[in-house]
Amino acid sequence: MLKGYSNYEAMCALDLRNIKDFIIRVENREHTARLIGTGRQGEIFVELTDQSMGESGMGKNGTAFFLWEGTWHYFTCKIFCPSLRRMTIVRTSPIAIDSRKERRYECGFLSGTVIEKGLLHGSIDINILNISRTGLRIETRQPLKVGRTYSIEMRLVIKHFSELVRAECVVMNEARSGSVYHYGCEIVAISPENLVLLEKFLRILAKA
Repeated sequence: MLKGYSNYEAMCALDLRNIKDFIIRVENREHTARLIGTGRQGEIFVELTDQSMGESGMGKNGTAFFLWEGTWHYFTCKIFCPSLRRMTIVRTSPIAIDSRKERRYECGFLSGTVIEKGLLHGSIDINILNISRTGLRIETRQPLKVGRTYSIEMRLVIKHFSELVRAECVVMNEARSGSVYHYGCEIVAISPENLVLLEKFLRILAKA
């Protein structure tokens, strides 16, 4: 970055009209989309480019991700769907930089367990919502502690692939909805054998 050129100034230079491709996340579904137009109030119009079933309905909550100058960015939004393959997206938060090192892939609700590092007894059942080579987002009905390291065992299942993958993860953040907790976790240690299995799973998931 040039001297005197702040992060704020860099973000101000970002114009969504110059972004062509988006990843739109709605609940536990993810779509790839291409920009087809913009509106007078700053809304953007996109058309899906993947083979998903699309969306229907008005005013759904979602998150839009896009790549700009080699870095992933995101904003929360309201999504209006005039047709299954098209969306009108109204931004509801400032644009922020996504701190994830790699794109996460939605994987539905895969099962797994969490064990606190150093403890020999007790485990917590989890659902895995999304995953990458460097992290995952999980759902559980029992609280974890942000900043603590846990051993996570993941049952990764897709098509002909079914394997148990283990990794050491640090809980980075927490969100709660009623009795359900959601945690963003960063993978900090994984064996070469488990990494090979994880990468194979992600390659299959990316093509699904």
